[in-house]
Amino acid sequence: MQRGDPIGDDEEATKPQEPVETAETPKLAEKPPEPPKVAAVTAATVASGDEPDRATPYIGTYLYNDPDDEDDARYALAHQRGPGLWLPLVIFVALLVGGALIGRYLLPGKPVVDAAPPSQTSISSNGESALVPPLTPSLPALPTPPARPADALREWASRVSAVVNVPPVAIEAYGYTQLVMQQDDSSCHLGWNTLAGIGEVESRHGQAGGAQLQASGRSTPLVVGPLLNGKSGQPLVQDTDAGAYDGDATYDRAMGPLLLLPSMWTMYASDADGDGIFDPYDIDDASLAVGRMLCAGTEDLNQLAGWTAAVGRLHAGQAYAKSVFEAADSYGQRSRSVG
Repeated sequence: MQRGDPIGDDEEATKPQEPVETAETPKLAEKPPEPPKVAAVTAATVASGDEPDRATPYIGTYLYNDPDDEDDARYALAHQRGPGLWLPLVIFVALLVGGALIGRYLLPGKPVVDAAPPSQTSISSNGESALVPPLTPSLPALPTPPARPADALREWASRVSAVVNVPPVAIEAYGYTQLVMQQDDSSCHLGWNTLAGIGEVESRHGQAGGAQLQASGRSTPLVVGPLLNGKSGQPLVQDTDAGAYDGDATYDRAMGPLLLLPSMWTMYASDADGDGIFDPYDIDDASLAVGRMLCAGTEDLNQLAGWTAAVGRLHAGQAYAKSVFEAADSYGQRSRSVG
């Protein structure tokens, strides 16, 4: 029997039965014997005090062979069955049932706690009842999600995007970072086109490898650089974030539309879009983090030497600085006509 099979009469029925011995059917006598007679027992037959013959076993009504023997009659009267245990048992059960009925109808019942209210019904014109839906409770209005600050630049970014062929959400992120850094460090002179030059060189503004930059500021699929394991011309960068940001617990890798290393993101992590999430894969957050890194020194980015030194903190090498400069200068030149 498998676990979970019901146990019942079917199981009993399937048990093997004990073997039954058979015998030949006995032949009936030509004339069956007559049953022994039962004598009437009176008080007179018991009064003598003599014991009857016990040769015939007692099986409820005393059987004997001699109806005229007073000893047998007296023995039968003395040994006939009394009420036994069944009479007290019947009385006990009757008392129990009576007590239960008295408790049910005379004692107070339990109060019903938290009983469900009856369903609301109405009677239609054809006499049938229809369920009436309960009243909808009035609830406070849901809180409005915080507005993305860079949305304030939507009109300007739309015009610039049409000229420089960069997604509007990226232009909004770069322009918002320029405004924030003007307030935080006016001597830095960071321009949005420098950030756009970095975004172009790193991932084509979150569109490298066929990815698409969504209106949310994230790319689909996410942009992630190669493992920096010292092979195939890559530098060796051991893991610094236990894989928390880049998904690899052995080596680091650049991530997001501006390809920031986990160590750099840890230092300059930002929440530019105000959603409460510090996300290196979001172009708003990544742009503000890069802006803070570029303005972390004392350089004036309006000067070539200062600009080159600041960009070198993001990625060392003259070749990288030259590529970023050419892209940034192109964006600046093409957008001069945009008011």
